[in-house]
Amino acid sequence: MATYDQIPATLNLRWSVGNDFSALLDFDISLVSYTAVATVYSTITGNAVATFTTTFPDAAAGKVNIALTDTQTTTIGQGTFVWQLVWTVGTVTRTAMAGFIDATI
Repeated sequence: MATYDQIPATLNLRWSVGNDFSALLDFDISLVSYTAVATVYSTITGNAVATFTTTFPDAAAGKVNIALTDTQTTTIGQGTFVWQLVWTVGTVTRTAMAGFIDATI
């Protein structure tokens, strides 16, 4: 029996609290006409604690950049968190990538 898998890709992130953070994500599809939101969540409460700035430096080539400022990583603080990148095209919304975050001093 065939299986069609639509589980988000896993990417764990790690940064030093108080530093800027940026990651260029490369998907192998055109992301023209897509929008995306990437969010950091508490592993304790499940509440959103920060939102990445999300840009498409080359949407046609499938490139998405996610970034947090040094102020944001300071506010988030030290600990383990989860994150996810959710994209929308037309009326379709999908979690494309997710993982854990290890925020260290």
